Amino acid sequence: MKGSHLKVASCLLLPAIQLVVGISHPSWISLTFFIGSCIGLVDWSLTSNFLGLFRLWKALQFYAGFSIFMLYVYQVPIEFSSMLQWIADFVGLFKICSTSEWTEICSSVSLVLFYIMVCTSFITIGLILFKDFS
Repeated sequence: MKGSHLKVASCLLLPAIQLVVGISHPSWISLTFFIGSCIGLVDWSLTSNFLGLFRLWKALQFYAGFSIFMLYVYQVPIEFSSMLQWIADFVGLFKICSTSEWTEICSSVSLVLFYIMVCTSFITIGLILFKDFS
């Protein structure tokens, strides 16, 4: 019974975390999460089905992994060319340091949390489906 409460809490918190990723540090990278949140909320409101909130999560899982990878590579202490630096600033990549704004820290923490929770929920759903079919 305790595990089912955790699953429900995870499914209820995940859309909120997805929205935090989308609005905490406005950039081209986070725009995809905001649009995904809007699509899920509109689907939920039109169909009155709670499952509408989960729309696009598989695609957002891959996009979150790619975004985390790009942020990780951007943290490497090497000197980037001015063109790569301009592109990184344009799309919304940032370096985390002691002078980082709270929005950047919130965005990166919520992005990693979103990725972990989506991976965990897909693993849980997969195990439930596998158990039902066997």
